Amino acid sequence: KISDGAAEDIRSLVKERYGKQYAPEDIRKYLNKVKNAQEAHEAIRPTSIRRLPSSLIGILDEDSLKLYTLIWRRTMACQMEASRTELIQVDISNPEGDMIFHSSASRLDFKGYQAVYEDTEASGSSESPEGEAAHQDNFEALSKLKMKDLASPVNVNLGQHFTKPPSRYSEGALIKKMEELGIGRPSTYASIMRVLQDRKYVTIKSRVLHPEFRGRMVSAFLSHLFSEIADYSFTANMETELDNVSAGSTEWKGLLTDYWERFSKYCTDASQWDVRKVERMLEEKFLPILFPDLDTDSRVCPSCSEGTLRFKVSRYGEGYFIGCDRHPKCKYIARTLSDEDDENETSEETPKSFEPRLLGVKPDTNEKVFLKQGPYGYYIQVGEDRKGASQKRAPISEVKDINSITIEDAIELLQYPKVLGKHPDDEHPVLMTHSKAGFSIRHRRSLAPVPKTHDPKKVTLERALKYLTGKNVKKFGRPKGKTNKNAEPIEWH
Repeated sequence: KISDGAAEDIRSLVKERYGKQYAPEDIRKYLNKVKNAQEAHEAIRPTSIRRLPSSLIGILDEDSLKLYTLIWRRTMACQMEASRTELIQVDISNPEGDMIFHSSASRLDFKGYQAVYEDTEASGSSESPEGEAAHQDNFEALSKLKMKDLASPVNVNLGQHFTKPPSRYSEGALIKKMEELGIGRPSTYASIMRVLQDRKYVTIKSRVLHPEFRGRMVSAFLSHLFSEIADYSFTANMETELDNVSAGSTEWKGLLTDYWERFSKYCTDASQWDVRKVERMLEEKFLPILFPDLDTDSRVCPSCSEGTLRFKVSRYGEGYFIGCDRHPKCKYIARTLSDEDDENETSEETPKSFEPRLLGVKPDTNEKVFLKQGPYGYYIQVGEDRKGASQKRAPISEVKDINSITIEDAIELLQYPKVLGKHPDDEHPVLMTHSKAGFSIRHRRSLAPVPKTHDPKKVTLERALKYLTGKNVKKFGRPKGKTNKNAEPIEWH
């Protein structure tokens, strides 16, 4: 959008520099291609089109001059005639007609707006298209051919082409698609992109948007239970209606009443679905991703051999995992899905379900020691899962190769928490504990981490007491308060 006065000034300069044939008879006005776009101001253009980029050499820095040159050229080009290209196409076939070769070439017949991009005097630089001479030679060679001329192959170059899937969206490509669908406004595009990333629906890798499993799951849920709300046309129509409200052609109370009646019906229907029903729906939708290497008959729980591996959502909806459907009797978890992304659909290295591995037998009790995987990582467990019994477990931290863990490593981890001695001040035990975060010293409500540079096997009671007086000590739990039975009652007025 350019004012009529500025457009006339541009047309006048076009006639002076390039000739009358390069300027259209009337001012060129461009219709907006984006539905419901809000044109609030003029396009960015030079305040004076007669201020040529070449006149600013030495005044502007290199980047600023390039930007001004781009704006000046585009502004000039918008009020110039279109270029004209002459195109020729030739089909060459064998006598039988079962093999046809296509060839085409083109040459520029009238430069039109392209003349401004070749104006080195105005801009100080030239951006003439490369290979123009080669195109001209190809055009002349094909134009000499006539119908039914005989052609002999001189050289044959074989090439192979593979069909590629559509490329993933970048932020710019997604915004362009939203503009085509009439979704959103220029003022809301940035917030939409921010929400998609903040809620971890998508991640950006090399400027390309990759859908996360969380985003795919939310999309499937909304499409299944809120089909009308999640439809592209609904959002675009709502944008149109809101514009009509802003213009005063639609009454807002009637619009909201109609919307709420339809939306509340979807909410009522969705409230009838329990968590397990939603899990089954999502499992059916993403079956190839959740179980890429297993069929229905092979999804028997490897821990209890009775249950079936199912897609499950954690209690508060923060994580998603593959686990046994006999929970809480069987607490086996094959793998978590919280950090999975769209690459799992096509990756050849899709992580498989981790089956409990028997490491050996504990020497003093002859109990079996297993290596298992839970929602927070790998851990060691003594004995098999039994109903009503709590098994001894030890988490594993900072292990690069899980297959390198031996029965000796497991027994070493199972000795914690270990008593180092009694605290000299109160005779309470000082313990060394082990968690996923590493080793720590514990005394009553105090917890001090063992530096990773120190060998936990060499930590003595004296060194543990130094850790407990250091700066990294933390308090945990609730302090035990004392009740004063002789205190006077408080009266509230």
